[in-house]
Amino acid sequence: MIVLVILSCFIVVICSVIFSRVFSEFLIKWKSESKFAKLNTDIQDIHYSFEELTYFVSLPNRNPVIYHSELSHFQAKPSYRSFIFPVHEGLITTLHRGNQDINIAFMSVDQFRIPLLERWRHERKINEKEYMEMKSYVLIHKLTRAAFIEEAYRQIRRDDRILFVEEPTEVF
Repeated sequence: MIVLVILSCFIVVICSVIFSRVFSEFLIKWKSESKFAKLNTDIQDIHYSFEELTYFVSLPNRNPVIYHSELSHFQAKPSYRSFIFPVHEGLITTLHRGNQDINIAFMSVDQFRIPLLERWRHERKINEKEYMEMKSYVLIHKLTRAAFIEEAYRQIRRDDRILFVEEPTEVF
């Protein structure tokens, strides 16, 4: 009987560890989607800024492993602070090449700015907890992930040489 109790406790702990992040994301999604629906807003209509995106590589990057990588090799995954009781920390963009992952960029939930949510918080349409949950939801949404991947890819491949080309001056 004691073995059965210990085994049951072990199974509960393992299941809670495995499903805690999934459950957390589901809960944030469910609460946020219902709040967006109450406020007649679709996630596709929300605008945000890439301004606070932190890069772990130099920009533009001419490292051939990074520069010549295809967009399909880039991934954006949520980052968490805790394993058992996860707290959403941000979104990390990585480049998967062979057997290694190269961290490219990170957007913290705290630094992520969404003007519409900030306005709603100021107008008291949402409280602080809803504001943070909705920010987390927008950040981990598949459209936002794709946008962050595209932004990181664009920044890596940008050409800054056009900034240093002198324009011919005419003498009159």
